[in-house]
Amino acid sequence: MKRRRGLMLLILGAAISLTIPLYARAGRSNAGLYPDLRTVVPVHLQIVNQQQRTILRFSNGIANTGAGPWQLRPESVPPVTNAIQEIVNASGQIVEEHLVSTYEFHEAHNHWHIGDVALFEARAGSPTGPIVGSNSVKVSFCLIDLYRLEGNAPTSQKTFWDCYTSYQGVSAGWVDQYHQSTDGQQLDLTGAPPGRYYLVSTTNPLGTFIETDLTNNTAWTSFDLSYDNTGNAKIAIVGRSPCESPGLCGERSANR
Repeated sequence: MKRRRGLMLLILGAAISLTIPLYARAGRSNAGLYPDLRTVVPVHLQIVNQQQRTILRFSNGIANTGAGPWQLRPESVPPVTNAIQEIVNASGQIVEEHLVSTYEFHEAHNHWHIGDVALFEARAGSPTGPIVGSNSVKVSFCLIDLYRLEGNAPTSQKTFWDCYTSYQGVSAGWVDQYHQSTDGQQLDLTGAPPGRYYLVSTTNPLGTFIETDLTNNTAWTSFDLSYDNTGNAKIAIVGRSPCESPGLCGERSANR
């Protein structure tokens, strides 16, 4: 009886060990280094009055302040291409893989994007006020190392260069940013009455990407909307969300 119980415990222990990821059983040296995704305060806001529409355009940056890169590779499973997030250790070895999103070919940009990377919202009165019209838009991004969040670095230090090979990401300490003139960097304020509004940008809004902290992903810029005597809209920047450094405050914006 004791021999049978010992055998059963041995089998159970082996089964449990198989459920523990290899990196966890290999010791601390193989522990994964996670990204921490942050929204840089939106900058370069401007109003474009065109074809009787009032369009708010802006630059949006996504920073990685974590210990590890935010890196994603494509995995074709027809008819879709999945985005697999890779978690690496201090030696650069992949220790975790997670299916987090899908790739989309963006016709206007002529390269690959990853879905549901950010959420843009226009809100009235406060950062959590009512959404203006239908201005709650999830957007896709091509992710690259565009500029260092704090301080300068030679181009040779970039890991993620372009959007055409589909292997994308943002290295630790780097920022990806989209210029306000780029397709998708806009919200429609047509018909909005004069008043104070908030452009609210949230990275990883669905929480699908693996990172260390989901509570620090939102940043905003407030502005007053008014109209001149010809009916054209104007804005005046009023304030911004609290930020911890010049980089996160948007002061180093490269405005790609």
